Amino acid sequence: MSESFDARGLLADLTPDQQAAVTHGEGPLLILAGAGSGKTRVITRRVAYLLRSGVRPSNILAITFTNKAAGEMKNRVEKLAPGNRVWVSTFHSLGARLLRQYGERLGFDRNFTIYDMDDRNKIVKDALEASGIDNVKFSPERIGGAISKAKNQLLTPPEYARTATDFFQKTVGTVYPLYEKRLRAANAMDFDDLLYLPAMALKKNEELRAELDARFKYVLIDEYQDTNSAQYEIAKRLSLNYDNLCVVGDPDQSIYKWRGSDIKNILDFERDFPNARVITLAQNYRSTKAILHAASVLIDHNKQRKKKDLVTDNPQGDPVNILTFDNGLDEAEGVVVRIKEAVKAGAYKYRDHAIFMRINALTRSLESAFVKHGVPFQIVKGLAFFERKENRDVLAYLRLLANPQDTISFLRAVNEPARGIGKVSLDRLQAFAADQEIGLLAAAGQVARITEIKGKAATGLRDFHRMMTDLRARLDLPPHELVSLVLEKSGYEAMLRDSTDDEDAERLANVGELVTAAKQFHEANPESTITDFLEQITLASDVDGWDEQADHVSVMTLHASKGLEFPVVYVLAVEEGLLPHERSMGREDEIEEERRLCFVGMTRAMKELYLCHARLREFRGQLNYAIPSSFLQELPRDVRYSDTSMARNQARSAADEWRAKVGPAAKDWADTGARPVIPPKKPTDYKPTIPDAPETGLAVGVLVQHEEFGLGTVTDVSGYGALRRVKIRFPGHGEKTFVADKVKLKIVGRKKAGG
Repeated sequence: MSESFDARGLLADLTPDQQAAVTHGEGPLLILAGAGSGKTRVITRRVAYLLRSGVRPSNILAITFTNKAAGEMKNRVEKLAPGNRVWVSTFHSLGARLLRQYGERLGFDRNFTIYDMDDRNKIVKDALEASGIDNVKFSPERIGGAISKAKNQLLTPPEYARTATDFFQKTVGTVYPLYEKRLRAANAMDFDDLLYLPAMALKKNEELRAELDARFKYVLIDEYQDTNSAQYEIAKRLSLNYDNLCVVGDPDQSIYKWRGSDIKNILDFERDFPNARVITLAQNYRSTKAILHAASVLIDHNKQRKKKDLVTDNPQGDPVNILTFDNGLDEAEGVVVRIKEAVKAGAYKYRDHAIFMRINALTRSLESAFVKHGVPFQIVKGLAFFERKENRDVLAYLRLLANPQDTISFLRAVNEPARGIGKVSLDRLQAFAADQEIGLLAAAGQVARITEIKGKAATGLRDFHRMMTDLRARLDLPPHELVSLVLEKSGYEAMLRDSTDDEDAERLANVGELVTAAKQFHEANPESTITDFLEQITLASDVDGWDEQADHVSVMTLHASKGLEFPVVYVLAVEEGLLPHERSMGREDEIEEERRLCFVGMTRAMKELYLCHARLREFRGQLNYAIPSSFLQELPRDVRYSDTSMARNQARSAADEWRAKVGPAAKDWADTGARPVIPPKKPTDYKPTIPDAPETGLAVGVLVQHEEFGLGTVTDVSGYGALRRVKIRFPGHGEKTFVADKVKLKIVGRKKAGG
């Protein structure tokens, strides 16, 4: 790589560490990029630097995790190096493109359909029924999740079956090959196939691996801490002959273990590439000193990390605020009112505010509060527009046009609008198709051979096949023109237009908007096909549907907040069982991931950060006492505590003591209508004010009998109500944590001192 250009323009506004990362020459490079350290700037400048150094655009591959991030990266590179044709992609889009480009060499039809999770679960259900397994005990969702995990770990059906130990795993081992057979018969891929199949191809097909390695001589991967086994294999196999692999990430922001990511991929990078150069970006450009300090103190409790000290030149800013509410409804109401008052005062716009929570289920009470107070909001949860029934119906037609083998799309489209084709006729059609080893659309074209299907059903299937055949001749049309033609020829548009149902008028507007979406996609991608449009919809992530320009409050999960930033951030329900999530209890590695998730949420805040919790919370239909998260106890002493409850919940003496200590500053809180809480003398002193819990007999030191693990000693009891946990140490089995209300224990006695 030659350096025959003046790089000063690219490097002028970068720190020395950022410059070193951008100008790194040959060989592997690990960039440990702390939160808000400008990593996107570094990646895009490095791509531009490589281009200006004489590297061909076709030899550079840049990979990230969301369409939004990939789009931003493309735009930045385009501004730095106009007219470049660098391949910037998500991992899944890369996999889809490789499978379409090299499908024939790998034994796949390049016109495959990408099935979403709903489609996957339908295929799993079909496989379960075919195997005679009771899907009440093992749901399609649970079986599908296990198959997904197997693919992310690069386990083939035979390999998975060999490693199965318990009854559930053996059940999955039975369903997995049947599921795969049905996918291939439909010429379909699930999300995991887009990583699993390319990774396996690179692993087993040396000719293809060497070809792609030579093609992509410089590979850059963002968010490397979130890679799973399949993504790791792809990165590694593309960097054997040319080890110019640049990975950017932060172990402190690894939050996707539940979908297969492995933090060890980034922690062990130097083991995989012994000659790797490591550069740490510790300068934070986003948050105030107060926010950064609180987040850093929290994450320092983790053991699985590469320690770094984040610094910032930003102002000190307001302390991080811990807000206590009486219940979840008060929390939603209080946060929305605070945001409205801040906007009314001219301090911020609505779009400057974000509200995060651990799970989507907590948005219900927020929605009511937003509507009540007239505050505009957007819940960032996927591209809900494309999930509407009418749009899924039309997309089924398009998917079937692109892939005539697509079973799921055929069954959805064939009776929308109704064509008089009943379930019995469809069952007979499927039996005929299976016997002839052809797709359902092809079988519909041979309906005359199926003597059991007669009358209106036979006519409907024959007409449907003829219409789809005519439409397939127009597949080369721009996406929006083909969508319009499908709406016309299928009768779907006329069905909605002629309806007297008011809701159908709205559905008609929605399918019209689908045409607009396809047109906008085509204008942005002039060479795109209907397959490209369908792929873009299917592979969209939650945040891809977020409109960051509109003036509304953004509401999203902590996972969806990754990579974003807002002047003011509220994190709701920072409570035991929610953050950290109840599934992580008793497992240190899981608790560390939950702590990283909290860290990610905190470091999205630029100027103000509020961590909220309630004394009572209604969840899953039950009102329970809520325990403040243990993460709150791990924060530094300089955070500010504020109780927004009514006067009855606050001792007057405590308020007076606080005012005496703080003095004039107390007025700041009086103006907000909040009532302060005395910060604890040390973090472990921070206890909620909760009525006495019912006596269960469980206490530290008590001997209990468990039906599976035998005798054990209680080592810890925490929480209240449904969140009450008991930790027990069993000889030979180690320490186990249980939900007190659900575990069956027999109290034997109390362990003797010294025993």
